[in-house]
Amino acid sequence: MGMFKKLLLFVSVFGFIHCDALLKSDFQDGENIEATQADPSQLLNNIQLESKSLFGAASFSGGEYTRMNYMYGDTYTYAVSPRNYNYMYERAYSGIFADANTLIEIAEDRNFYVHAGIAKILKAYTMITIVDFFGDMPYSDEFDGTELNPPLVDDELIYTKAIDLLNDGVSDMQNPLNRATPNFDFYFDVGSSEYVNSWIRTANTIMLKAYLNMGKTLEVNELISGGKLITDSSHDFQFNYSSNASDPDSRHPNYINNYAFGGYVDYLSISYLNMLLTDKEFIDPRMNYYFYRQYINDGNDSHCKPWYPPHFDADDPRTCLPFGYTGQNHLDEGIGLNCNSSGTTYGVYPAGGKFDESIVGFDYVEDGDGLGGAGIEPILLSAFTYFMIAEAELTLNNDPVKARLALETSLEHSFTNVADFGADLATGTGFEITDSTITAYTNVVLDRFDNAPDHTEKLRVIAREYYFALWGNGYEAYNLMRRTGFPDRDDNLQPARSPNPGNWPRSVYYPANMIERNENIEQKSNADFLIGPFWDPDKGSTKFNF
Repeated sequence: MGMFKKLLLFVSVFGFIHCDALLKSDFQDGENIEATQADPSQLLNNIQLESKSLFGAASFSGGEYTRMNYMYGDTYTYAVSPRNYNYMYERAYSGIFADANTLIEIAEDRNFYVHAGIAKILKAYTMITIVDFFGDMPYSDEFDGTELNPPLVDDELIYTKAIDLLNDGVSDMQNPLNRATPNFDFYFDVGSSEYVNSWIRTANTIMLKAYLNMGKTLEVNELISGGKLITDSSHDFQFNYSSNASDPDSRHPNYINNYAFGGYVDYLSISYLNMLLTDKEFIDPRMNYYFYRQYINDGNDSHCKPWYPPHFDADDPRTCLPFGYTGQNHLDEGIGLNCNSSGTTYGVYPAGGKFDESIVGFDYVEDGDGLGGAGIEPILLSAFTYFMIAEAELTLNNDPVKARLALETSLEHSFTNVADFGADLATGTGFEITDSTITAYTNVVLDRFDNAPDHTEKLRVIAREYYFALWGNGYEAYNLMRRTGFPDRDDNLQPARSPNPGNWPRSVYYPANMIERNENIEQKSNADFLIGPFWDPDKGSTKFNF
């Protein structure tokens, strides 16, 4: 079924059963919909869309902290507030958890085990996400609303329950008593012979990232050797947008914000642009896919020369880079702000925009350009799996040979995935990614890996390349930086414009709505930001306080 038809179905679903009407206090608000009233396939579709929204919020927030996205403000505590996290909180608690519990009850009663399995997998992914951002959170398996002020639950316990739920989901997907598959699915093709296996691979890859966060060697190795991970682009766990512009508008959010309004709205991070541009002796070939330059200037425009803080190094970028790339400084609240409406914006991957053919001169983006917004949310891709395997082989198994092999594979998958996504627009421009492009890039990275003096520096190589491949997924970039400590200042991450930006959050504010509704939970202090989730190997570290 086409994406447009699927999204039209969602409109009817949302009118049929509104997820936010399922909770009271932290967990419920209003009357419960009777389980017998809900159609399993429609409710599953709703959960899938809620999960996409949760990921989008997590990706944006993580992208700001990791300098993948531009972060407005002066200090870390000023740049975001507890209300910034209400959306993620509501999607998780009054959306996914409530709807998943309803669906699981219905599906298990009717022997719709594939429906139940998917609901459990998406619920578990949500549990892991809230721990990765907030640490300890309220949680109960049922969310029946009987406790109006539920206490915080240890985040490691929530993680453990999530992994158990993922295993239950896999078992459900394989249950021979299953009577039906969903009518449609936003992530995988229901009609494919690999449909069930696609969800099993997704569940196992979610477990892989959770166990890697936790440093669980045995469990990681079992998953790697089990052969049921996302290891091919056909397995990728991604949400696909369409180019449909109305009733409903199903285009990528970054396309809507920056193409549909006749000019870009979102400033890009100059730090991320600069790293991709200068990390090697040649420009990262993915830049023509990731970004689109609306106007290539000579660097002499007045907005390219804001006041330059004395704590910046000579290599730290201003708001304009060579070859016409423009963006904003990290934690810039306006001093260096580029107000030119012709700046660098999102490209074909993953936002579904234009491919950058490096044309000198004005060429503003317009509604309908490029792929018309038919982009993706890259949640868990095969390239990400191989980067995680490379990290695990090095840090958990002390095997740089296997780590090197996985690193090589991850680069191939990243470049191939980006190239395939933008092929229709890139072909014949002279800037498309080719086999020789991939080989040249890979040789540089592997040479760096081979010549790194120790495991720490080899890990830096892996993490930096993973960071470059994660464009569109700030959530996993946030996990990566906390888990490995890379990339860091030595990788040319740009400092904040303020010399004292405060504590870089290793966990974030509790959502305002949660604090206001629950008298048993207090907001985090500035010092609490240094305390990450239970798996954070560097709790209390001020390493990223720049």
